[in-house]
Amino acid sequence: MKIYIIGPPASGKTTLSIILSKRYNIKNYELDCIVWDDNNNHIKRDDETIKKMFNDILSKDSFIIEDIGRSIFKEGLKKCDKIYYIKISKSESYKRVIKRLINQKLGKETCNYPPSFRALIDMIKVVNSYYKKEKRKLGYINKFKDKVIYLDKDKLNELENR
Repeated sequence: MKIYIIGPPASGKTTLSIILSKRYNIKNYELDCIVWDDNNNHIKRDDETIKKMFNDILSKDSFIIEDIGRSIFKEGLKKCDKIYYIKISKSESYKRVIKRLINQKLGKETCNYPPSFRALIDMIKVVNSYYKKEKRKLGYINKFKDKVIYLDKDKLNELENR
């Protein structure tokens, strides 16, 4: 099985990918970790390295990948059996980003980057960028409508608690 989970920052993509990974015994990949080198001061990898790492994942028999729907990873949509699209409001995404930072600062949640005020500002920019491009992302994702499952907050909770 090959699954792609797409949604805005702090929408529950990682949580869902971990749950599905355990449920189906399939390795999950957070594509932020492909873009950003967390072992090297969280610097962005070059496009060639990103593409190679991503193609290595796509060559596997099964995987769960999750991302905000970056265009560099569009090929993953073609290769997947299921695409979960998490839909939450922009204001809910802002609330969750702030809550995430607080939980990271308190040590209740792990993170791939140093939790700081700068990181919060960067995440708010990512939220803004995500919603500016959401219509375009949905237009592309809808090309695969036979394998897309749209999840609002209630459906996401239901899927996670099965």
